[in-house]
Amino acid sequence: MKTVLAAVPDPSVVSSSDAVLAALADAHARRMRAEEEIRLLLAYGREFVYPHPYTLGELASAAGMSTSGVRTAYGRQDVDKVAAATGLEPVPSEGEES
Repeated sequence: MKTVLAAVPDPSVVSSSDAVLAALADAHARRMRAEEEIRLLLAYGREFVYPHPYTLGELASAAGMSTSGVRTAYGRQDVDKVAAATGLEPVPSEGEES
Protein backbone atom coordinates (compact mmCIF):
# COMPACT_ATOMS: atom_id res chain seq x y z
CA MET A 1 0.00 0.00 0.00
CA LYS A 2 2.88 2.37 0.73
CA THR A 3 4.02 1.96 -2.87
CA VAL A 4 0.61 3.04 -4.17
CA LEU A 5 0.51 6.09 -1.90
CA ALA A 6 4.10 6.99 -2.81
CA ALA A 7 2.78 7.74 -6.31
CA VAL A 8 0.90 10.75 -4.94
CA PRO A 9 3.00 13.90 -5.29
CA ASP A 10 3.49 16.17 -2.29
CA PRO A 11 1.41 19.34 -2.42
CA SER A 12 3.30 22.36 -3.60
CA VAL A 13 4.49 24.81 -1.01
CA VAL A 14 2.51 28.02 -1.13
CA SER A 15 4.15 31.23 -0.13
CA SER A 16 1.95 34.17 0.61
CA SER A 17 2.26 37.10 2.90
CA ASP A 18 -1.44 36.70 3.72
CA ALA A 19 -1.92 34.04 6.42
CA VAL A 20 -5.54 33.30 5.48
CA LEU A 21 -4.78 32.84 1.78
CA ALA A 22 -1.74 30.71 2.56
CA ALA A 23 -3.78 28.53 4.95
CA LEU A 24 -6.55 28.12 2.36
CA ALA A 25 -4.05 27.20 -0.34
CA ASP A 26 -2.42 24.69 2.00
CA ALA A 27 -5.78 23.13 2.90
CA HIS A 28 -6.67 22.92 -0.79
CA ALA A 29 -3.37 21.17 -1.56
CA ARG A 30 -4.01 18.65 1.24
CA ARG A 31 -7.55 18.00 -0.06
CA MET A 32 -6.24 17.44 -3.60
CA ARG A 33 -3.66 14.97 -2.26
CA ALA A 34 -6.32 13.14 -0.24
CA GLU A 35 -8.60 12.90 -3.29
CA GLU A 36 -5.77 11.46 -5.36
CA GLU A 37 -4.92 8.95 -2.61
CA ILE A 38 -8.55 7.83 -2.58
CA ARG A 39 -8.63 7.44 -6.38
CA LEU A 40 -5.42 5.38 -6.37
CA LEU A 41 -6.59 3.17 -3.51
CA LEU A 42 -9.93 2.59 -5.22
CA ALA A 43 -8.16 1.72 -8.47
CA TYR A 44 -5.89 -0.68 -6.62
CA GLY A 45 -8.77 -2.31 -4.76
CA ARG A 46 -10.82 -2.84 -7.91
CA GLU A 47 -8.19 -3.46 -10.57
CA PHE A 48 -5.20 -5.15 -8.92
CA VAL A 49 -6.54 -7.43 -6.18
CA TYR A 50 -6.75 -11.08 -7.21
CA PRO A 51 -8.58 -13.44 -7.19
CA HIS A 52 -11.45 -11.32 -5.87
CA PRO A 53 -11.31 -7.52 -6.01
CA TYR A 54 -12.96 -5.57 -3.25
CA THR A 55 -16.64 -5.05 -3.94
CA LEU A 56 -17.98 -1.64 -4.84
CA GLY A 57 -19.97 -1.76 -1.61
CA GLU A 58 -16.91 -2.47 0.55
CA LEU A 59 -14.93 0.33 -1.02
CA ALA A 60 -17.88 2.72 -0.93
CA SER A 61 -18.40 2.12 2.76
CA ALA A 62 -14.73 2.64 3.59
CA ALA A 63 -14.46 5.77 1.42
CA GLY A 64 -17.78 7.31 2.47
CA MET A 65 -19.06 7.18 -1.09
CA SER A 66 -21.90 5.59 -3.00
CA THR A 67 -21.24 2.46 -5.05
CA SER A 68 -21.83 4.41 -8.25
CA GLY A 69 -19.42 7.04 -6.95
CA VAL A 70 -16.72 4.40 -6.53
CA ARG A 71 -17.39 3.07 -10.01
CA THR A 72 -16.69 6.46 -11.55
CA ALA A 73 -14.17 7.87 -9.05
CA TYR A 74 -11.04 6.64 -10.79
CA GLY A 75 -9.99 6.31 -14.39
CA ARG A 76 -7.43 4.76 -16.67
CA GLN A 77 -4.82 7.34 -15.67
CA ASP A 78 -5.16 6.27 -12.02
CA VAL A 79 -4.89 2.59 -12.96
CA ASP A 80 -1.76 3.37 -14.99
CA LYS A 81 -0.27 5.29 -12.06
CA VAL A 82 -0.86 2.35 -9.69
CA ALA A 83 0.67 -0.03 -12.23
CA ALA A 84 3.74 2.18 -12.59
CA ALA A 85 4.14 2.56 -8.82
CA THR A 86 3.73 -1.14 -8.01
CA GLY A 87 5.02 -2.89 -11.12
CA LEU A 88 1.76 -4.87 -11.15
CA GLU A 89 -0.57 -5.42 -14.07
CA PRO A 90 -4.32 -4.86 -13.67
CA VAL A 91 -6.29 -8.08 -13.39
CA PRO A 92 -8.42 -8.58 -16.50
CA SER A 93 -12.10 -8.10 -15.69
CA GLU A 94 -14.67 -10.73 -16.56
CA GLY A 95 -15.41 -10.79 -20.24
CA GLU A 96 -12.02 -9.25 -21.03
CA GLU A 97 -9.37 -11.26 -22.82
CA SER A 98 -6.22 -11.86 -20.78
